[in-house]
Amino acid sequence: TCSEIILRQEVLKDGFHRDLLIKVKFGESIEDLQTCRLLIKQDIPAGLFVDPYELASLRERNITEAVMVSENFDIEAPNYLSKESEVLIYARQDSQCIDCFQAFLPVHYRYHRPHSHDGETSIVVNHPDLLMFCDQGEGCRCFLRVRKE
Repeated sequence: TCSEIILRQEVLKDGFHRDLLIKVKFGESIEDLQTCRLLIKQDIPAGLFVDPYELASLRERNITEAVMVSENFDIEAPNYLSKESEVLIYARQDSQCIDCFQAFLPVHYRYHRPHSHDGETSIVVNHPDLLMFCDQGEGCRCFLRVRKE
């Protein structure tokens, strides 16, 4: 049986350059999360972008393990000329929560068309897909896939 999985996404910082923090808390169904790896597949809406060069730099400094999946990606394009993109992120176990993983992803706002309204634009970041692999020893491996609906 599967227990509850709690997914929380937070956008940190203000302005055009922000950080997306993804936290995942698992219930009691997985006994030893120390043997597990959690891969997060996050779709990035056209109004945002992730800089692949920044991700490479963060990987080199061991700050985050993330890679762009999308090809032909233009970080300079405004949102009305952009497409949704996709990022894979390996989450790390949270040192303050035994049943938790977290991942950090820097995101940047794209320029939008001018409009005469209040000057604010909303961008929706959907829940990611979660893929987990656990090596339980003695040839026993556990896979978990949670897809957004």
